[in-house]
Amino acid sequence: MTILVTGFNGKVGYEVGVKLKEMQTPFKCAVRNVERARERYGSEFDFVALDFSKPETFGKALEGIHEVFLMYPPGDRIEFEAFITQAKQKGVSHIVYLSVKDVQFMPFIHHFKNEKLIKKAGISYTFLRAGYFMQNLNDFLYKELKERKRIFVPAGKGKTSFVDARDIAEVAVIALINPAGHRNKHHVITGNEALDFYEVARIMSEVMDMKVDYSNPSVKEFKDYMISTGNDESFINVVAGIHIPTKLGLAKGIKDDFEKVTGRKPSSIRKYIEDYKEVWL
Repeated sequence: MTILVTGFNGKVGYEVGVKLKEMQTPFKCAVRNVERARERYGSEFDFVALDFSKPETFGKALEGIHEVFLMYPPGDRIEFEAFITQAKQKGVSHIVYLSVKDVQFMPFIHHFKNEKLIKKAGISYTFLRAGYFMQNLNDFLYKELKERKRIFVPAGKGKTSFVDARDIAEVAVIALINPAGHRNKHHVITGNEALDFYEVARIMSEVMDMKVDYSNPSVKEFKDYMISTGNDESFINVVAGIHIPTKLGLAKGIKDDFEKVTGRKPSSIRKYIEDYKEVWL
């Protein structure tokens, strides 16, 4: 059994790879640029070229693969349906797909369509419907936190059920190792507390022993500032859009699927901040 891990350069894909390596499970990491990945990681992982906008890369990436940890990549001209079709033809028996929380209510996003495509293909699946990543704090929120010690995002006073990408990866690996126990199921993966960004700033202040503020800008203030600092407008729109459900009070739901699958409580945001505090200091 060999597993293909897509999205290895992302928050969850990398953690899936780390956990599979710890378990000594055969797997390959799919990346657009194999040379660059080898420069970064050396011989630590086995890489294969995969570009979702280039169907000619699909066959070799899927050769000898039995299961796939699948993420929908950023970019244009993504041939997702063609990839699913080839996965079926190549004999892939199970797909663990990283989706989003409440996807069933959002027919306008890619994940809604992608879940349907996987079901239609007739491949056994597990859908991981994940909440808001804690890792966003050291991704697109990192620069403002590092340079100005503030959380700068238009999320209003809404609460969100922050989840650690490491926890999502843990469930993914369990479903990959034991597909029969998770066949054609969806797991909603959240943390066990819903917090607003004022509370996150307070926790960061306590853990880091320095003042961290939440600016709570309007969407216009956020976009104007981010454009003025040279950020790509399409990226800015994506970040603003991610936080609309939070601002509307729609992101606070908590589920216990993680505990049911793993037998333990999900990581807290305080623990996450303690683990990564050196990043923002």
